[in-house]
Amino acid sequence: MPRTRQQKEAEVQVIREMFERANSLYLVNLHGLSTNEINLLRAALREHGARVRVVKNRLAKRATEGIAAEKLVEQFVGPTAVVSHPDEPVSTAKQLVAFAKDHPAFEIRAGLVDNLEAVDSAGVKTVAELPSVDEVRATLLSLINTPATQLARLLQTPAAQLATVLERKSEETV
Repeated sequence: MPRTRQQKEAEVQVIREMFERANSLYLVNLHGLSTNEINLLRAALREHGARVRVVKNRLAKRATEGIAAEKLVEQFVGPTAVVSHPDEPVSTAKQLVAFAKDHPAFEIRAGLVDNLEAVDSAGVKTVAELPSVDEVRATLLSLINTPATQLARLLQTPAAQLATVLERKSEETV
């Protein structure tokens, strides 16, 4: 049953809102994957806060007009699914690249990272090699914490040495 113009306009609006809410977008081809494999991908991405939506190319192209996702308009060819995440581009890219290693039929076409940079499939793989936000935070905290720990150890050392000297003196006098 063909869709009405109002239904198509509503679908364009839903896709546009998804594009605007997302910090990162990845265009993938699910053709050749079984339903179970697609469900595994959706579940893995959902755990990390990402969503997968199969879109009609013509409607997706209309939805990109005037927004950052317009940089991807050339990539809307053939069967297309959009993977979106509201704020973490790296973990999503890592999930997609890991899934692609295990499923040769899965194709990563392109991506839009931080609503700024359009990348091809090789660029998505490069993004996946970057540390995630959580990894960067952990590294930063360890760098901040290390000098404080070393200072505390340094300040504690003279007191410990003094205690050792006093203990030896008291043993000598006994």
